[in-house]
Amino acid sequence: MRIAAITITMNDYHVITQWKEFSEQYKNELYKHIIVHNTANKDYEKLIEETFTESIILKRNTNGGTTGAYNTGIKEALKDPDVDAIMLIANDIKISSTSIIALCRLLNSNNNIGAVAPILLEKDDKTIVAFGEMITKNAGLDRLYHNQVLNANLPETVECECLPGGMNMVKREVYEKIGLQDESLFMYCDENDFFIRVGNSGYRIIATSKALSSHCHIYTEGTKNDNSLAWYYINRNHLLVCKKYKSFGATLSLFLNRFFYNGVKNSVSFLLDKTPRKIYYYYLGLIHGVLGVKNNNLVKK
Repeated sequence: MRIAAITITMNDYHVITQWKEFSEQYKNELYKHIIVHNTANKDYEKLIEETFTESIILKRNTNGGTTGAYNTGIKEALKDPDVDAIMLIANDIKISSTSIIALCRLLNSNNNIGAVAPILLEKDDKTIVAFGEMITKNAGLDRLYHNQVLNANLPETVECECLPGGMNMVKREVYEKIGLQDESLFMYCDENDFFIRVGNSGYRIIATSKALSSHCHIYTEGTKNDNSLAWYYINRNHLLVCKKYKSFGATLSLFLNRFFYNGVKNSVSFLLDKTPRKIYYYYLGLIHGVLGVKNNNLVKK
């Protein structure tokens, strides 16, 4: 299979060395590698161009979030009729050529298989983040085998309903049939929405233990707790996706649970963490989700 891999980035200076090291491990299995700048500083653009000399580098003038940036790369990949499948891979994912070959074989083994993914591990290379995911009754995610230790008794494949958004491989025809990612979601719950559509279109979604990957996230000093807007998008998008695919009762139950039970717990946590503005964005996301507001241009207060 001819694989087009897409990686998105936005001034991620701190991951460049690790990212380059990881890409060297799998680049020979790729037909092409597309990097999408989701807006970038000029010096960062130059750094990317000098580091990834064999990659196709695309530059966005506006921040499209995860979904917009990935769609820029997917559109570029689909322009080439020789591309058979598209792999989304975050710049902090470690995966070997052997694992990519295993994914290709699985994806190509049955016409009904539309998307595949490896086991996703923590950076310790042994604790499972997800071996496939299921969609819950409120359109959330249940990560299978989460926090279990990698072992020889795991099944070879798991039929599932969703795959990690930053590490999956999807047949070209799937994108051509169901469309790209929903850019109104910006970031968070985007994989929920996309893979619900994949499953509703009749495609099988499979994770395999024959392929392994690790999420080797690097936190930058002073930014680990600076994720106020993340709480907005997490709450808003979960409600938007729930409203789109699930019942009114499921949506109402999700809203009430997030507003009262989880809202109180998180508010206390935010106050103890001395990040009270997260409370504002937490509840704003809930309100906008219920009302169907899709404003992706919020600026932190």
